[in-house]
Order: sequence, then structure tokens, then C-alpha cells
Amino acid sequence: MEVVILVYEGVYLLDFVGPLEIFHDTVDEEGHSAFEVCLVSPDLNAIKAHTGMSFHADYDLETSPKADILVIPGGNLKLSSENPALAMWIQSQAKHAQIILSVCTGAFILADLGLIDGLQATTWFGATQALQQQYPAIHVLTGERYVDNGQIVTTAGVSAGIDGALYVVQRLLGRAIAEKTAHFIEYDWK
Repeated sequence: MEVVILVYEGVYLLDFVGPLEIFHDTVDEEGHSAFEVCLVSPDLNAIKAHTGMSFHADYDLETSPKADILVIPGGNLKLSSENPALAMWIQSQAKHAQIILSVCTGAFILADLGLIDGLQATTWFGATQALQQQYPAIHVLTGERYVDNGQIVTTAGVSAGIDGALYVVQRLLGRAIAEKTAHFIEYDWK
């Protein structure tokens, strides 16, 4: 399965690196990589994360593969409204993706596009009230590490992206494989 992770200026590192590590390190029962993982950004220029660290994506919007799993990390709450081409790319990917995983304030990006209207969602604990106020069509849950709506899984803040990715692995490949991946990275997953 192809895991496509969106990255952009101001993205939170652990929001995308946590899920990247989980999907990259997951192997199936035969010991083969279960996922192909790539980073996609609006262009191929260097990206500066919220910490100031710079890095490059593998693809831009025009050359990116189609996602089986689309990961939307947090950082810029107005990303989709500020970048119409990116908004169209997310919506196009969402039509084909089996699962969309938002991490932390990535839920705001999905909310801005109407992708979680009428659904339950979570986000970073410091932003749950703002998400509910700005997007009243969403039922925002607090105190949850992740919320599964079928196609869309939202997670709480930063480190919860690891939990959400492990949950997706469990959903697709079973509990034993998810536990094996958690053990491999020495993560205490419940």
C-alpha cells in the first residue's frame, strides 16, 4: 500500500515522522515491507518545519503517487484555504484513499475542506475548543488518542500520530503485526 504524507512549511515534525516511522517499519507475516512511504509537498523547494529544520519531500503535487493512505499532519491550520492547488490535491487524493489519517491540528485542514463535517473528530487538546467553534458541523471529542470514522481517522496532538498509525496498521493487518511494529520501535502502545 502507498502511504503519502503531506509536508509543508511549518509542519510539526513528529506529526509526520511518527507515522512515517510506523508505516516504514511495518512488515507483513512474511517479513516484507507492508507499505511504501513517501513525502509530498506543494513544490520541491526545501521545507522548513516548525522547529526550523529544513528537509525536502520526495514528490510535489503534480508528480505524487495516488495514496492508499493519506497522512495530513498539523502545523498550518489554514493550509488548504491559503493554497487552492493544495486543497484540490487533498480532495483528489481523498476520493481515492482508503484511509485518511490526520495528526494533531491536521484535523483543521480536513475541516476546512468539509471532509469531516458530520463526523466525530479529535485534535490536539489545546485546539479542540477552537475546532468545535470554527466547525460546528463536527462533533469534537476530547480525551481520545484517535477517532475512527471509517475512511477518516483523526488523532490527538503530536505523539498521538504514532498511536493513530499503529491503529491503522492494526485495522489493515491485524493486532499482532501492529504490536510487532510497536515493539520494534520500543513504543508502549496500548
